[in-house]
Amino acid sequence: MMLKIGNRGFTPLEILICKKIRKRFLTGFTLMEVMIATCVLSLGSVLIYESFFITLNSFNYYSNYLNLASWMNEKIWQAQDNLRRLGSSSQIETTGEFANRNKNFRWNLSYNLISQNLYQINLTLFWQEGQRNVKLSRSTYAMYEEKK
Repeated sequence: MMLKIGNRGFTPLEILICKKIRKRFLTGFTLMEVMIATCVLSLGSVLIYESFFITLNSFNYYSNYLNLASWMNEKIWQAQDNLRRLGSSSQIETTGEFANRNKNFRWNLSYNLISQNLYQINLTLFWQEGQRNVKLSRSTYAMYEEKK
């Protein structure tokens, strides 16, 4: 059963299908939806960018730490050995600089008499990491053993 509507000759079913197709083509995103999506995307990009640089900074710090840990242990062991053998009369180097992997490092070593024969040794290492000054410290004790 075919009904003619106007001069076009469409059935009610065809009219309904045409309206749905036309409605589908006319739908889209509003300006507000596009702006919100752009804001969310840019916020996500900034967070990924920041997390990348935080990770890179942490990697550089721990890479230097692992590279310098053995040097710091050796320096402290030397100071402990000198203080155990010679006590306060030992000649221990207390400051210095060195370069490693194209970076300049400064260090300070201090030792203090805590009790009669017990010394506290503090070693501090400084270097520049971008805009930030980095400081790494180690402490230990040494006991002077008098020879009889």
